[in-house]
Amino acid sequence: MRPVRLPARIFGCALSKMVARHRDDEGITLATVMAVASILFMLTTMILMLSSNLMTNTRSQEGRTKALHAADAGLNAYLFELRRNPSYFVSNPTLGPTTLGDTVWEVTSTAPVGTEPLKLRAVGTVASLNTVRVVQATVRFPTYADYMFLSNDYLNFGSAAVVYGKVRSNSYIINAGTFKNESYAVGTITGSGTFEGTKYPGSVRVDYSQITQDMADIKTVAIASGTNYPKLTNTTSITYSGYEVVLQGTSAVVSKVTGVSSTGVRTLTGAVTVAIPASGVLFFDQDVWVSGNYAAMVTVASSANIKIPNLIQATYADRPFTCGLIAGNEVLVMSWYAGMPTNMIIEAAMLAQTGSVRAELVIPKTKSSLVINGSMADYKMGGFVYSDNSAGFLSRSYTYSQRLNIYPPPFYPRVRTGALKVSTWVEQ
Repeated sequence: MRPVRLPARIFGCALSKMVARHRDDEGITLATVMAVASILFMLTTMILMLSSNLMTNTRSQEGRTKALHAADAGLNAYLFELRRNPSYFVSNPTLGPTTLGDTVWEVTSTAPVGTEPLKLRAVGTVASLNTVRVVQATVRFPTYADYMFLSNDYLNFGSAAVVYGKVRSNSYIINAGTFKNESYAVGTITGSGTFEGTKYPGSVRVDYSQITQDMADIKTVAIASGTNYPKLTNTTSITYSGYEVVLQGTSAVVSKVTGVSSTGVRTLTGAVTVAIPASGVLFFDQDVWVSGNYAAMVTVASSANIKIPNLIQATYADRPFTCGLIAGNEVLVMSWYAGMPTNMIIEAAMLAQTGSVRAELVIPKTKSSLVINGSMADYKMGGFVYSDNSAGFLSRSYTYSQRLNIYPPPFYPRVRTGALKVSTWVEQ
């Protein structure tokens, strides 16, 4: 049997196909290698970029954190100085720059004006990381208007008393009624009543002698504002009892008092309408009768007594206006005056530096009720009714005005116990 020979043409064709197929495999392999290499290159590049970005972000975060801590350190340093000296900002509007490690901080202050608090702006810098952060804080100082009752004397509340607001005494407190908020005393806090707020016996004493400087400052401000009223000089024909102020929104009518009748009617002369100044302060070196409605921040101060013959209220209940009444001696609510409303309302912070905040009582003159929405601070504990109800206000209600916590009356005396009220602390 003879072997079968394939035609050369056919064999060559098959061989060519095999070679072509082999060449095609080489192309696929080369393409695969190149694709894998490209992918690996891109992955390596991405990893390097991510590492670089991560390092950059880490350094940026480190810088931001350090700068923020530096700004916080600056604010705390300034607050420390304020606790030691509440007037520190007057002679030290800036503190720093101070280097702390690789950071630098500097604090600048903006003095309080009107209802505005003291503002602090702290800048923390990390120069090596090119990072700056700014933190702002607003600071208010505790005042005598922070308490519903504050006294250098002891405080004693009967079973019918319901007190909304903090109570503080430089002596001791006895409560048979209901306290809705905290109570503070240098001595003990006792009684059969209800204490809904925390008791703080052994608290720091409030120094009433420091009010003297506050009063001097108020008088200085009033002189600069053109609202300082000196003691009136008597003549052979006129004897002055003091001044009367009737608040009328953003102004006040100021008159001279030449006499008071047996029913409390004042004889007035020389009435002048004055705008409540930007400082908000009026100062009198004599007794002053105060009443009316206010639509501005206002403080009426007297080196003698302040007498209240009629309503004192804010014109607008929804606006942050407050009124301060500061007496070098006493704040007296004239309960026996015939012209006083049967249902009396006082919306003000009242302070008696050396005397009491109390009713002037004459038997058998009585009124139905007294509502105080504000605060009271005095040197000696006062009262608004005789225990047998023979004179005074038969019903009394005391509610602390939260406006006073945020917007104390202009230049109201501060409680210098080293405490501060930091209202806000935010990054700019």
